[in-house]
Amino acid sequence: MVFLDFDGVLFNTVREAYAVAMISTEKFDTIKSINFNSDHYIRFERYRYLIGPAWNYKYILESLIYYNEDAIEKNYKLLIEKARVEDYESFEKSFFDTRRRLQDNSFQRWLELNTSYPFLHLIKELLIAKGENFLIVTTKDKDTVQRLLQLEDIDFSKKDIYDKCDFEKYKNKFNIINKLMTEKEITNAIFIDDSRKHLESCSGIKRLKLLQANWGYIGSKDFDTYSDVEIFKKILKEGAN
Repeated sequence: MVFLDFDGVLFNTVREAYAVAMISTEKFDTIKSINFNSDHYIRFERYRYLIGPAWNYKYILESLIYYNEDAIEKNYKLLIEKARVEDYESFEKSFFDTRRRLQDNSFQRWLELNTSYPFLHLIKELLIAKGENFLIVTTKDKDTVQRLLQLEDIDFSKKDIYDKCDFEKYKNKFNIINKLMTEKEITNAIFIDDSRKHLESCSGIKRLKLLQANWGYIGSKDFDTYSDVEIFKKILKEGAN
């Protein structure tokens, strides 16, 4: 079995997340008005690796008032530590409402903000022919995940996508993956993510091999990462046969 992250592994969605977050907070009205070459966007992209669930974007935007690298990360982590649901629930609702509105009313512009990684094309035939050997575990919403995969001609079942609702219910990817391995009696699996934090949280799961992608949203201190070709070969050898 192969557990796949979505953002940062299958798709680069950082521009989409920035657009949704900025429109949600009324910094811009439309996608067209956003400057993706701005210093603000470049810093947002740089710290995208810190983000987990969507409500985290509220606090990364608040932290980008600083320019010093240590100050941005320190302030962000402090805000996350102190965050309460009642502090960010209106932002989170606005974020997902904005995403749906952009999908419905500005679909082509919204679509152009999401680009698939070469890794997706490496494993595309496996996802189509042996989809039962893959489960997607993401903090994104499953409707968007399925929609983007369908646009790549990959018909991936919603029941095999564990999304933001599961993350909210079970709190982290460790609990989700551990539960799935137990319930489905999975004896050998691979978990592919670009986030060191998510991977390290799953280090206690027996018979789960952890692979950090060297593309996507990775921190400057991340090491022992794997290329898309290396991970593809491991999937062929161990995960999807």
